Amino acid sequence: MKKISVLYLEDDDLDVELIREALKGDEIKINLFHVQNKNDFRIALKTMKFDLILADFNLPDIDGYGVLYIAREINPDIPTIILSGTINEEIAIDTLKYGAVDYIFKSKLEKLIPSIEAALEKAEENKKKRRYEKELIISETKFRTIFHQLTETVFIIDPYTAKIAEANEEVEETFGYHRSELIGRKIDILLSDPSKSFPEPEALEQLYLLDKGAGEFVFKDKSGEQKKFKYKIKIIPWEDAKAWLLIILT
Repeated sequence: MKKISVLYLEDDDLDVELIREALKGDEIKINLFHVQNKNDFRIALKTMKFDLILADFNLPDIDGYGVLYIAREINPDIPTIILSGTINEEIAIDTLKYGAVDYIFKSKLEKLIPSIEAALEKAEENKKKRRYEKELIISETKFRTIFHQLTETVFIIDPYTAKIAEANEEVEETFGYHRSELIGRKIDILLSDPSKSFPEPEALEQLYLLDKGAGEFVFKDKSGEQKKFKYKIKIIPWEDAKAWLLIILT
């Protein structure tokens, strides 16, 4: 049986008992922590760990909008469901715009457990997404650190526009350009004969799969001097797409 902890803000003791009864189920055990006012709600949210918030929309010292503001301020990751017996539909929809995951009329408490389960599932998906995004940022940071520490001259190129998306500091010694002069420019600026460009993206991917993403090419530096270098190209993931990693073997 799944166990979850719920913070419930409600000033009516009878409604509290109705909610406790509605939350009884065979597949989920809910530990309900009840508070009656804004101050206790804020303290509980700051000092205790909860999986979900339930809150009545109309209380003497706070309304549903205030609840959502405090929840977002203290812990925006906890989903909040608004409850009410008198709220009109327009206000109920507004609470969703302010960050509630659902609103439930107290006359329809049979919807409460399914709503809680859906909210927790969505919260878990969001948590996984944030974790993935964080790991991606860390991974990209590590990649950029290694990228700029390489002793070879290296470029990242958009295969569909042939524009240089990134270059390391070694390009200055090899081609005489500062990297900032090249980023955003087409790789053609470094080719002795731009008409003999690299393969099209699809062809390049096939060459790479066949372990043939390498060769020799005549480049030119900033002064126009021609230089023949061997190169390697690999397909890498880059900003939700693919890019060329072009390594000049000097």
